[in-house]
Amino acid sequence: MAIETLDGRALKEALMFAADRFAREEHRLNDLDGAIGDGDHGITMRIGFDAIRAAVAPLDDSTAPGAILRKAGMAFMGATGGAIGVIFGKALMGGGAALGGAARIGPAEFCAVLQSMETSVASTGKAKPGDKTILDSIHAAAGIAPAQGLTDTVRAACRAAEEGALATAGWQCKIGRASRLGERSVGHPDPGAVSFGIFLRSLLEWCETQP
Repeated sequence: MAIETLDGRALKEALMFAADRFAREEHRLNDLDGAIGDGDHGITMRIGFDAIRAAVAPLDDSTAPGAILRKAGMAFMGATGGAIGVIFGKALMGGGAALGGAARIGPAEFCAVLQSMETSVASTGKAKPGDKTILDSIHAAAGIAPAQGLTDTVRAACRAAEEGALATAGWQCKIGRASRLGERSVGHPDPGAVSFGIFLRSLLEWCETQP
């Protein structure tokens, strides 16, 4: 049976599940980043999610999901360096702000989180869709409509995000350090966009495995 809403306890568990996933994906993400960047993206994501695990695990199960996401974002930013540390941290914090004091995340709330993430990343990174950044994956996910249940909504967002990340392989970097590569950046997906797809995939897998 798939879970259909997330309360604070469930969100904590889902974030820690995602931390396990990023630990397994570290080397693949480093390899992706090595083609157009410094080759340390996987390390950054693993460190950031380790920090998220440490920050949210002690929180009371009654903590509102929005507060948990804001705490996760601050932990990610505090533990990591570089642009992705700030950008992904701000994305989580922006998503948390969209929830306010809501006690549960349903389909509509999840879509609101994605839309707020897009706004936060666009503002923080000064990027727009098509620049070959994490924003391309977030933008694709934020464009979905709420489904009847949360799991179906997360599934649609995950597919959109993964397709958005895959599309970046055909583009030239227009912003950030990789933009200096010019046409040599074509043929490689943006690691940040891939990471956002991994994040949503891990949330989906967690939802699908709940009793």
